[in-house]
Amino acid sequence: MSVRRTLIAVAVLGGFIASVVIGQGSQAITTTRFSAVPFVSRPFASHRTPITTTWYCAGVPAADSTVGGNLVMVDPTDVPLQARITLFGTEGIAPVVQSVTVPARDKLTFDVDTALTSTFVSAMVEIDGGEGMVEQIAHTPGGDTVASCTTQTSSSWYFADGWTVDGSVEQLILTNPSDDTVIVDINFQTKGGPRLPPAFQGYSISPRTVSVINVSESGLVDEPIIGVTVAASRGRLIVARAQQYAGTARLGYSVTLGAPAPSEQVFFADGEKGAGITEQYVLYNPTDTDATVDATVLGPVAAAPGLVDPDPISVPSGDVVTFDAATITGLPDGPHSMVFATLAAPAIVVERVLTRPAGTKISTTVVLGMTSEYVVSQWYVPVGVDSSTTGALVVYNVDAADGTVTVKAIGPGGAVAVPGLAGVKLTGSGSVSINLTDPSVFGRPLVVESTQRIYVERLLPQGGTLAGRSGSWALPECGPCNFSSPPSS
Repeated sequence: MSVRRTLIAVAVLGGFIASVVIGQGSQAITTTRFSAVPFVSRPFASHRTPITTTWYCAGVPAADSTVGGNLVMVDPTDVPLQARITLFGTEGIAPVVQSVTVPARDKLTFDVDTALTSTFVSAMVEIDGGEGMVEQIAHTPGGDTVASCTTQTSSSWYFADGWTVDGSVEQLILTNPSDDTVIVDINFQTKGGPRLPPAFQGYSISPRTVSVINVSESGLVDEPIIGVTVAASRGRLIVARAQQYAGTARLGYSVTLGAPAPSEQVFFADGEKGAGITEQYVLYNPTDTDATVDATVLGPVAAAPGLVDPDPISVPSGDVVTFDAATITGLPDGPHSMVFATLAAPAIVVERVLTRPAGTKISTTVVLGMTSEYVVSQWYVPVGVDSSTTGALVVYNVDAADGTVTVKAIGPGGAVAVPGLAGVKLTGSGSVSINLTDPSVFGRPLVVESTQRIYVERLLPQGGTLAGRSGSWALPECGPCNFSSPPSS
């Protein structure tokens, strides 16, 4: 393409309206959304105060002493919050319930593996007052990984990226937190076409249990592409994916929630081109209609001489397509952000697979794209850093206007600006990498505030045997979020 595409998201007061403008002209596609019940496509935080807010967590490995995990509950208010934790194990293991108090302007870390032993342990956390937030940390010898918990179950879940090459292990973690049996169909899309294992059609998950499925046991061995659809014919559930990467192409550990629905537009704040770096985007179209997807480079490099956005990407119905950022003409070395948009009905699930050098090894992290309704000016970081960490946060400014970003640490005195991180310049449609090196941030939950609308990714030390980073989204604060209803299909 000879003409550079630009993308601008516009918020309109008085209604839920999102506009996307692409092309040399001013052609705009505007979607107006009306919804009585918000649809949670991604985890978020809220200052609304219902009687109780329930958080559902993906699950952590807890089979033996070599693995484990924590729940991190944060209270940003000036009064303690009461919470009830229910831990679910595999079938035959009784749930464990425990009440806790989360201190005001502080966090409480709960050790999952000391309370329940199971292949995976998932959690339901009910917080009185509603203003708290919950994340989980999974610990393994192959690295640590952080995942935000979510506030809604769903009857459908999707994953774009799956990988069982060189002995890598992929597991699906299906949690049924309800008192009724859930029935699902699990379908896989591979390089060789669709796979519908009979054992996973009409598959049942008993009440208040976790079911763990090893994807390789379905015959999907040495597969570089595995799209996943989990659709419930009865009930609602939580579905996550655990991946232990092995071999020369990927290395590390990851636990992530799936996407409860396909989207029409997804953003990524973090991205990087450089020596030894592999940056791929995996696009899955689980719908019945073919999709055409525009990929647009964002951030400071968007104005680089010679940069040409790639041609539209065709993603046929039911297919998985891999896009390599290295194929983008004129993309300079260094950081960048990305957006993928269908400019039509929601049709895609997109995950970024970013592998960087890490000491003498490599480190792979997989992040699900963030949808457009969560572009807001304030984000929370419940799980931050415990020691000095450079490049811990990547902040992308969606708006064309220049602005500033401030990072605050939540402590006894409330949310206080971190020295050196108040009013950091943030150029219009640009991004900034933020170092968390001041001792005031160590072990503290954080707030990222901006004068513009932003996306915030974090890059935390992976730990274990790896020197690399594990990527994850911070939690957007919703009140202003442009929620939409789930698709009718």
